[in-house]
Amino acid sequence: MTENATPSAVAAPRPSSRPRPARPTPRVAADLRDLQALARVAARYGVRPEDADDAAPGVASALARALATSRAAAHPGAPDGGPAVLDVQLGHRSVRAFLPGPLEPWVLPTVVAAAQSAPSSSNLQLWSVVAVTDRERLARVAALAGHQEHVRDAPLLLVWVADVARARQLGARDGVELEAAGYLETTVVAFLDAALAAQNAVVAAESLGLGTVYVGAVRNHPEDLAAELGLPPGAVAVVGLAVGHPDPDHAPRVKPRLPQDAVLHRETYDEGRVAHVADYAPRIDAFYRDERLDGSWSRRVVDRLRGGGSLKGRERLREALTALGLPSR
Repeated sequence: MTENATPSAVAAPRPSSRPRPARPTPRVAADLRDLQALARVAARYGVRPEDADDAAPGVASALARALATSRAAAHPGAPDGGPAVLDVQLGHRSVRAFLPGPLEPWVLPTVVAAAQSAPSSSNLQLWSVVAVTDRERLARVAALAGHQEHVRDAPLLLVWVADVARARQLGARDGVELEAAGYLETTVVAFLDAALAAQNAVVAAESLGLGTVYVGAVRNHPEDLAAELGLPPGAVAVVGLAVGHPDPDHAPRVKPRLPQDAVLHRETYDEGRVAHVADYAPRIDAFYRDERLDGSWSRRVVDRLRGGGSLKGRERLREALTALGLPSR
């Protein structure tokens, strides 16, 4: 543009001569959504797509509607909307292999904003999160958490904390001793607040195309981890969350869950529903064999809760809570 040229004098860009791809007709698009929804629900329960409605009545139809709504809400000019929340939830899988390199700078504040949008009991917000990206600190945390490679190699580790320390600071500022801060109820509320925030973060991260995996092993050595992260008395790590771009060469599968008939009780609890676990065994055991994991699902449950050293140090959690300022009376 010359010095005296006006905006109106600028030549408009020529339209592209490349033919635009034909969009599917509404009926075809709806059929594709239905098939996608059936496949997603079938994978979650380890059944064939034609059996999805038997496994979870009406869920595929609800997901198809959610997918349609998501795509209809796309901003003008966008080829598609973002992923439907229900699709992200039903498609969850634990990712333990990440691409190297740091995450984009907007990822962490976006995920934390989603976490802060989770419900909180009485809006007390008794949680905090420690974001760890330093490679040396990640290696030390991994050593405390069972020497898991995905903790050491994650671009980002979020450690979700039950945080009563902040409330105690507010009480001290006002000259009030918070007796109820030492009650079991307060510890439960803080753990729930942290867990709800963490799960919101999982859904947000996965909706952005990231992979996640929870790390319960941060509770193996609570006092040591608290020292590593500089947690004050009244703040205890609840769970870790490794976050990163999934490595496409190590893509995990959706893990089948128990049948709804085993977990859904109507009006009152029905102990007889444990019989439906028998329907689950061949599906999850086949999954374990394909993943080269030993033992059946039921055996894993029994072995994990047998006691002794099966919890890898977490059996002394009550003692650790007291030592870390959450006596949980």
